[in-house]
Amino acid sequence: MKRKILLLICVLTALSPLTARGQTGLNINRLFTDSFRGQKGVTETVLNRERLKSKYQLSLYHSLTITGHPELAAEIEPLLAADGAKAKNKEVRYKSGRLYYGLYRLNNTAAGKSRYILYLNGHLNGDNKIILLYLEGNVTLEEVKKMLNK
Repeated sequence: MKRKILLLICVLTALSPLTARGQTGLNINRLFTDSFRGQKGVTETVLNRERLKSKYQLSLYHSLTITGHPELAAEIEPLLAADGAKAKNKEVRYKSGRLYYGLYRLNNTAAGKSRYILYLNGHLNGDNKIILLYLEGNVTLEEVKKMLNK
């Protein structure tokens, strides 16, 4: 019996990172896959509530930082547009006809947590990075903006 319980704990522990992917059901979820994040110059960061040491009530921070691949913006933008079409609130800015900045407040999770997507294409402003960020937690839009401005 103890072995079964131990085995169950091991399986649940192994699966817990998979359940931390809060962007499931979103179009951008395609970007948080091995084929995309495994590319040279792509860095993924995942922090859950236990690892987040913040005054904000975030339960998930999931980001992709893409360095040196401005062409990937063309792959990301349509996915953002599809998710953004269903957003409760959004702020977007364009440069030269391309999406430069997007902040989207999505529908809450089944557990009532707020969800946000942030996108920044630094290539359009002389930087060499694209940032895609997914946030989840009991945090308001104003708090997200305040956190991002730090």
